[in-house]
Amino acid sequence: MKRSRWSLLLIILLSSCTAGFEEINTNPKTKERIPPGDQLTAAAYFMDGGREMGYPNLYLFQPMVQYLTGPEEMGRGGKYIHDEFYNNCMWENLYGKSLKQLVDLLENYKNDTIYVNYLAAARILRVYVFSLLTDAYGDIPYSQAGLAYYDKIYTPAYDKQADIYPDFFKELSEATAQFDPSKEGIANDIVYNGDLGKWKRLAGSLRLRLAMRLTKANGIVAREQVKAAIAAGVMQNAEDNFRMLHDNYAYPDLRGNGYSQALQEDNVHEWTRGCSTFVEYLKAEKDPRLSTFFVNKDASGNDITAVTNYLSMAPGLYYWDDVEDYVSPEGVVIPATNKYCTLSQSFYHLGNPFLHMGYAEVAFLQAEAAARGWISDDANTWYQTGIRSAIEQLKYYPEIAYISEETVTEFIRAHDLTPGKELEQINMQKWVALFPNGFEAYANQRRSGFPVLAPITDMGNESQTNGTPPKRLTYPSTEAFSNAEHYQDAVNRMGGWDDWLHPVWWNN
Repeated sequence: MKRSRWSLLLIILLSSCTAGFEEINTNPKTKERIPPGDQLTAAAYFMDGGREMGYPNLYLFQPMVQYLTGPEEMGRGGKYIHDEFYNNCMWENLYGKSLKQLVDLLENYKNDTIYVNYLAAARILRVYVFSLLTDAYGDIPYSQAGLAYYDKIYTPAYDKQADIYPDFFKELSEATAQFDPSKEGIANDIVYNGDLGKWKRLAGSLRLRLAMRLTKANGIVAREQVKAAIAAGVMQNAEDNFRMLHDNYAYPDLRGNGYSQALQEDNVHEWTRGCSTFVEYLKAEKDPRLSTFFVNKDASGNDITAVTNYLSMAPGLYYWDDVEDYVSPEGVVIPATNKYCTLSQSFYHLGNPFLHMGYAEVAFLQAEAAARGWISDDANTWYQTGIRSAIEQLKYYPEIAYISEETVTEFIRAHDLTPGKELEQINMQKWVALFPNGFEAYANQRRSGFPVLAPITDMGNESQTNGTPPKRLTYPSTEAFSNAEHYQDAVNRMGGWDDWLHPVWWNN
């Protein structure tokens, strides 16, 4: 494990330099190959390590789904103000770094049967990374992406999302079957420590997530793929969670949590407020997680939640927009700078893990499948399993407030599915469970419609969409000239311009 973490630094340097790639990385007589375990490690770290992946999560997706608000940068997602830099972070980081490692591994070792387990794992991560990209941007370079060195494809075509998803299902199915315990194991595996069974269950779980994404686009295929995913095997408990472990490293070290790095930059966490959509839902549900997500402290660091009761800020507001002090019913005065609840310190430790997909989400997906009548399981049982697992996964965060078993049990008993409201209840609890994973929360909100987003408060009339939530991210502007023909093809499919209010295929 230590070897993989230090050898990653070399890979980062290689990934950061593309000029003269062929000359630098090719021996005149035989091409050098980076060990596949090191490349798998690097690809995994690039998915959430480093603040470049923390930025879109914190400043775009979390305020878009109304988890948080407050800092100026959150206005990009909270008020719908286009920002080229934050908009491009995912594209540049995932294409330029994570996918570069995965494609290189797959191309270099595709004929080495001894490395079949690395290839299968790389195919699964490749699907996951591409799913992040297509769910955010829509049609994207997919089938030809990353092949500049190998096939001399420098301007890859933009595949339609409707064509990408079927290939996701094929890749995940084939990767699952490709694992072979008789072949070399996966060394330096920072995802599952070489456990092939967990890798297989990740493939099934991703297939389940992506299948449910199609409920509006193609319900028949969605149902077929949901059933196929469950039959292939999905996560069975929290031990199967797809999470990246991180160490206490600040930017630019990828071994630190990128989301936490973004929160710590310029002390952004000090100005981060709980959004009323999220906080008021937690309060209405009497959710014991409220005190683990947010805190209320005065200027001296004293807990004042008994006075403020987790006062939250309306979506779209900056922290400076409300300058009036808070006066409690008892007459206690709290200065404006301290009256709103802020994000718990537990969420910005650099050594925090990042949960890409967990058992709680898998339980909620099966609850929804049951509620739709696609599987014969009891929807309520899966729903309550999801709630319990979502609470239990908070133990990953250091210094998190302890929630007793008695409290958890009482909360679950108070939460049964109500006929006719099952999909809303399931997806609202899923929204809570996904925090702080804004990537998936944004995708699921567009797909399910939950939470119902509150109208934003736009005091400065800054919104560039007149308050309409964006349906996707726009392509990097550099694509318009570096890959002009294929970029224009994709734009033409949206009516002739790169419209961030145009829904992606599965959201139509």
